[in-house]
Amino acid sequence: MAVLGTILGWVMSLIYDLIHNYGLSIIVFTLFTKVLLFPVSLLTQKNSINMVRLMPEENALKIKYIDDKDKLADERLALYKKHKYHPILGSVPLLIQIPLVLGLVYVIYRPLSYVLQIDGSVIEGMRDWFVHAPGSFNNEDSSYQVEIIRKIKSGILPDGNEFGGVFSEIKALDMHFLGIDLSITPSFKRDYILLLIPLLSGLSAWLLCVVQNKINILQMAQGNANKILTTLFMVAFSAYFAFLVPAGVGLYWIFGNIFAIPSMFLTNLCMPPKKYIDYDYLNKMKEQRIEKERIHKLHGAREKEDYKKFFANEKMQLVFYSEQSGFFKYYAGMIDYICNHSDITIHYVTSDPDDAVFNDPREQIKPYYIASDKYLIPLFMRLDCRICVMTTPDLEKYHLKRSRVNKKIEYIYAFHGMGSTALTLRKGALDWYDTVFAVGADCVSEIRDAEELYKTPKKRLVETGYPLIDEMIEKYESTDHTENEIPRILIAPSWQPDNIIDSCIDEILDSLAATDYEIIVRPHPQQVRHEPEKFEVMKEKYEKFANIEIQTDFSSNNPIMESDILITDWSDISWEFAFVTKRPVLFINTPMKVMNQEWEKIKTRPINITLRDVIGVSLEPDALGDIGETVGRMLSEKEQYRDIITKTFHEHVFNVGKSRQLCGKYIVKSLT
Repeated sequence: MAVLGTILGWVMSLIYDLIHNYGLSIIVFTLFTKVLLFPVSLLTQKNSINMVRLMPEENALKIKYIDDKDKLADERLALYKKHKYHPILGSVPLLIQIPLVLGLVYVIYRPLSYVLQIDGSVIEGMRDWFVHAPGSFNNEDSSYQVEIIRKIKSGILPDGNEFGGVFSEIKALDMHFLGIDLSITPSFKRDYILLLIPLLSGLSAWLLCVVQNKINILQMAQGNANKILTTLFMVAFSAYFAFLVPAGVGLYWIFGNIFAIPSMFLTNLCMPPKKYIDYDYLNKMKEQRIEKERIHKLHGAREKEDYKKFFANEKMQLVFYSEQSGFFKYYAGMIDYICNHSDITIHYVTSDPDDAVFNDPREQIKPYYIASDKYLIPLFMRLDCRICVMTTPDLEKYHLKRSRVNKKIEYIYAFHGMGSTALTLRKGALDWYDTVFAVGADCVSEIRDAEELYKTPKKRLVETGYPLIDEMIEKYESTDHTENEIPRILIAPSWQPDNIIDSCIDEILDSLAATDYEIIVRPHPQQVRHEPEKFEVMKEKYEKFANIEIQTDFSSNNPIMESDILITDWSDISWEFAFVTKRPVLFINTPMKVMNQEWEKIKTRPINITLRDVIGVSLEPDALGDIGETVGRMLSEKEQYRDIITKTFHEHVFNVGKSRQLCGKYIVKSLT
């Protein structure tokens, strides 16, 4: 603190020499620190903008992982890295302010050393003289230099020039400002005029908060309740703080709050928040999160009742777990087989209160709504059945654990996609499963490669195939299809950083706008949900083109299955489109979606990479000027693609047309 005091004391001395007024020197010193720290304010402003920009995505994560705190923490960290937001930067101004205040206290208690720059040996000599002089003198008090000044000003001083003739300088030093002695700490016991300092400190804090709530990036993003609580805290803290330090520090605090107001206006002028942040969208996302939390609380009693009902069962055999309603389709085929070929009771746990399973009339299916960690974690820990089927990877790694009651449960993993396990799942995502319903040969090879690489126990791999694709093919082939008179091109990207929408949609549409094709842009539902304004702008931009439609209504699958070519990036929709319709896919090589950073250690090459130029064509983003020509060539070769895609499908997917029965048969056989 002495080093900081020396630096601040030198600055204070310089200012005092120019102004010759102690109070004004503190005010100018405060202004000096604000100017000096303005670059830090700009850095904090930039970080705050990044924070507010990521709030919609963070709210989406809070909605998605409302009951999975571990996963939420991981995803939030990844989000911070993506937006280059550093949480610690928000505390930098406070971290700088604390030593400044403490240093200023140090200077105010030692005005002889730092303001008047009197030699230390002279000060110690005066201290020793006053200790032995008549009258009281508190030698241990940290403000003994202030007491020396008072003694000298009252006429108590040694004769002659014993201390180098510094008395005239000391007598000239006036530590009062507008009638207030800035060396004294305010209290209710003396000098009631000093109470103005805490009063004005609280008032300046209130004024600062009022302005902050209107123009500060972070405060504007807060709810009214948070704004009120922050204001009350700052007012109370500022007033209380002013009772703990000399009035000079209180004066610094008051003007620090006042000078912070023009500093905020100047910061906003240099870096306008509205240029970077869509506050309407931010508020919409906040409302969605609040609604999700409201619904979550609304179903609390139902969840508690279903939890009790679940554990009221004895000798439970089969349990399915679903994260959300849309996952029922991955189980539907095998559940149908189980119901049609056995009397096994199916206990279906879902974390979605509106799951489709609740509308299933079959008494053989017993659905339960369990979503919060409060019930879901103990449910899995206490699980006592023979088979548990899940589509949730990372068992045992996050909140969902294997049973601690029954060590013999067979945990079966059922895929909800056809992509590479090495790319689309985290490292070790399937390590704690006993059995995997394998989609195809690539899936088997990747899992075996990973087991060999990491020396993990071998899982039972059942070559079932992919039930959902069989169901989709059945529905597609049972429906009449007419050939499009005008070729239809569907653009359906994934929802990941730098997808087609975020990186190159304008280049694609500008290149295809002049063609005769019908172009449908069908963005990922989650991106529409989180960035609706982006697609409203897109609709306005391309409404002048009769052949381009931006489609945000997802009530029908027809645009997908009735298209002649699909354009996507790394979305799993490519497999469903190509293998169901036998039509080609045009892949745009945007940055690859990778969940496992060690995927290249796996010997088997991911089909997400190896099949791109088999079931279609892949284009680099810088080659989009040729996209019209590429689409035309692919359309002219559609019969060749039909044969190639059919052959590829049967080579890479097990038991086409039989997968639902095989999954169900395995479960029934294991249990009976």
